[in-house]
Amino acid sequence: MRREHARILPALLAAAALFLPASSPSALSTDELYGPYLPPASSFGPAPSAQRLTEGDRVAREILRTDAMIAGSEGRVRRSASDKSRSDLRNARERQTEAREASGQSFYARANRLTLEARAYLKSALIQAGPPENDPEVVGRALDQTDDALERGKDIVEAASSSRQRLMLKGLQERQENARRLYKNGYVRGAFGQTRDVRNGVVDLLRQCADLPVPRDTARRALRRAERVLVETRKEMGSRPAARALRLERDAELQLARARDSFTRNAYRDTLLHSKLVERHLQRAMEANRLATNQSD
Repeated sequence: MRREHARILPALLAAAALFLPASSPSALSTDELYGPYLPPASSFGPAPSAQRLTEGDRVAREILRTDAMIAGSEGRVRRSASDKSRSDLRNARERQTEAREASGQSFYARANRLTLEARAYLKSALIQAGPPENDPEVVGRALDQTDDALERGKDIVEAASSSRQRLMLKGLQERQENARRLYKNGYVRGAFGQTRDVRNGVVDLLRQCADLPVPRDTARRALRRAERVLVETRKEMGSRPAARALRLERDAELQLARARDSFTRNAYRDTLLHSKLVERHLQRAMEANRLATNQSD
């Protein structure tokens, strides 16, 4: 059981930490430059058995990642007043088109070089567009992600017996409300900094709650919610989801089976953690499906 906890809890913390931007606005991380991208399914579940990727598969994966970076950056570049930023984005798209064509002709070394050039142009475009904390839409998404992180940690924290940890959660929620007020009043940079601090606080709080007991009712609610989200996600994605979305949906099914098994064994903490991972996989599946749909239009 301890080994199971040691494997699952870091995965939940990793899911929360996905929302954390770099601590220094001047040192832009990849996520800040390109926006959130779709991590591999193995980031949120057990490590798959080792298998060697072919060169074609490896290059296709890199091209897919660049596609996600471009899709996540277009809005920020479009909202900027920089002609240089827009020009660099056009160059990134052109290189990416050439990369896909080269990959289709099995010129994998050329395709890999071109997709990396596309990323370099994209990085330049985002630097020219200005820091993310100046973009109201980027900050709005950051606030939404913090709300999500707070919601995901609430079940664990509210199940705790420590009033101190409940007070810490309440304090984080109040600070997040203040960040929302700053955003609505036009103080975008201040809202970004405060919501970033709140997300750091959520991750720290989850670590403190690592060994707290979880009541049966809390675990059952999380399991039922995960089952409901799976049904809703399947309906929304339809009968022909994108290949990556389908893989993530299957990973969610695996986590759901583990959640049910844990509940049967009265392992309520494991039930809660597996259920949270179900929701995370399904969220990523929806993002992957939307991305594939937008690219096909």
